[in-house]
Amino acid sequence: MPGNPEEGSSSETADPVRRSGRIKDAVEIIAKLATPVAVIVAAWVGAHIANTFQDQITRTTLESQRQISGTTLLSEREKAESQLRASMFSSLIDPIVGPKQGGGVSAEGERLLVELLALNFHEHFELKPLFDRVDKRLVGEGAREARRSLRSVADRIIDRQIASLRKEGSASANGSDKAGARVDMLTITEPPVTPAQKAVFDALAANEQRPYQVVATLKEPIGGLTSPDGQHRLTIVVDEADWANHRLRVQLVDVSTKGESLNSNVAFTLTHFDFPLTDNTLFPDGNRIALALSSVQADMGLKSVVLKLIWFPKDYFTPRERPLDNSEFLKLVGKKT
Repeated sequence: MPGNPEEGSSSETADPVRRSGRIKDAVEIIAKLATPVAVIVAAWVGAHIANTFQDQITRTTLESQRQISGTTLLSEREKAESQLRASMFSSLIDPIVGPKQGGGVSAEGERLLVELLALNFHEHFELKPLFDRVDKRLVGEGAREARRSLRSVADRIIDRQIASLRKEGSASANGSDKAGARVDMLTITEPPVTPAQKAVFDALAANEQRPYQVVATLKEPIGGLTSPDGQHRLTIVVDEADWANHRLRVQLVDVSTKGESLNSNVAFTLTHFDFPLTDNTLFPDGNRIALALSSVQADMGLKSVVLKLIWFPKDYFTPRERPLDNSEFLKLVGKKT
């Protein structure tokens, strides 16, 4: 029996409707799921960003705390060291300048105290007056060996300070190499008179190599002395020499910077007890120099003395001008490696 045409037509019409309904249902399900999925994804992304940001804050906080702790530790160490050094200084200086009891301190005892004082505090105090005082007392007692010991300690301190100055400029704060102190040797002799003395002088002069090694006689201006940066020139004259007591009268003249004459004249007495870190001359352009007495030959032949002309690293500040260890502080705050 043939089928009903109307039934077939109805079935074909219903299929697209059903498919459309299923698509609509699927879209509705997807729409319903999309919102919570988006919320979940947004929450995950937000949590990840928050965790990353929190990690960065934590690392920054820990680094800041480390730097603050390091700075505090350095400050406490400096404070403790200062207190200890103050106590030591008081113990050493009181017997020298404190109230005298009985006959006071002997010249030998004062020498020992001054030597201990200098070896421990030579960077921070001008000790030349104390050394001169003790040296004069020892001269009065004819204590030649004691005077030799005093000068030996002074020489050790000078060598120690020069070594620290040479090392100071080896690396700058930005990591680039920077020249440390430069030391020029100046040999000063009495004017040669005899043929033998002239021969000695000629032999010394043959080794002259400016700016590092210069030979001259008393009262002869030593010019052409130029700073390592080439910006500063000066002339040195040794006017007088007390060969027996190793004392020189020195003048710094014609001090000038590049393109500008300062017309300065500085005169002083140089002995074994002039220490570079405290007995130095600072020029307006940032260059700083010191003179140190190295050796004296006064027993025979041509009398002579060797001076060390020390050019400090440019813009260098001595320890007593910067009580904190500036290099260590810069490392702690991350400004220097």
